[in-house]
Amino acid sequence: MLLQTIVNGALTGGLTAIIALGLSLLIGVLRLINLAHGEFIVGSAYVAFLLTQVMSMPLLAAIPVTIAVAMLVGYIVQRGLFTPLLERGGADGPLVASFGLSLVLQGVFVQFFTNDSRALASDVGSAGVDLLPGVRVRAIYLIAFLVAVALTLAIWLVLHRTRVGAAVRAAAADPVTAQTQGIDVNRLFAWVMAVCAGVAAIGGVVIGVSSGFGPASGQAILLAGMVVVVLGGVGNVIGTLVASLLVGVLTSLLNVWLGGGFQNIVVYVLFLVVLALRPQGIFPTKGVRA
Repeated sequence: MLLQTIVNGALTGGLTAIIALGLSLLIGVLRLINLAHGEFIVGSAYVAFLLTQVMSMPLLAAIPVTIAVAMLVGYIVQRGLFTPLLERGGADGPLVASFGLSLVLQGVFVQFFTNDSRALASDVGSAGVDLLPGVRVRAIYLIAFLVAVALTLAIWLVLHRTRVGAAVRAAAADPVTAQTQGIDVNRLFAWVMAVCAGVAAIGGVVIGVSSGFGPASGQAILLAGMVVVVLGGVGNVIGTLVASLLVGVLTSLLNVWLGGGFQNIVVYVLFLVVLALRPQGIFPTKGVRA
């Protein structure tokens, strides 16, 4: 029973890691807290819903299309909205703009899809997998865990083992100096936003298959992501993954020991304590700006 609970929590943490990776990268590179990140995830789930339910496209074929749409939207939003605000200096403008964008997107979702909950039809959503003797898990959570690990490693390798990653880290550390060295910082930041939106799209598909979604789902998604970003360290993608798994296991154990009403309280109290005492996160490893 204990092993089953721990495994379930760790696999659930994989989904949280997918949600949080984009947030961590955005804050670490652009120094932007995108309060519309949850709506990017929900919006991607709606795109996948339209492709699969309205256009009768297979889910596997709809996933790359959904990612491409999300990346295009992320690039446009960054270049058209956030870049001009970031150039003016200060964090208040982009933060307020992202909050306004969140409200606009929620209104669009309600207008076109009503308040009804939706889900993405897939056999994977209800299928089970015998992971260990006596331990059976949902296939979609196992997939989410594997995808989270793959995405984390891919992002880390790009950031720390490629020229593009070096440019991103240089722009994150000092955008002005990076600009003088020939790096098109605005364009680079737009591509970072596009990548984060693409990762959000993957999270939207997984959420759509595993639990469903609605117009207001983005708020809870954003909160879950912010918790692990703070715990794992802003811009630290490996720390974000580890924190997601730890929070997933802790939540799963608390759900068994205390019931569903207390698990979130304990996690959020932990979040506030870490934020107050160690705002750089619980892991000492350096993040994107290193």
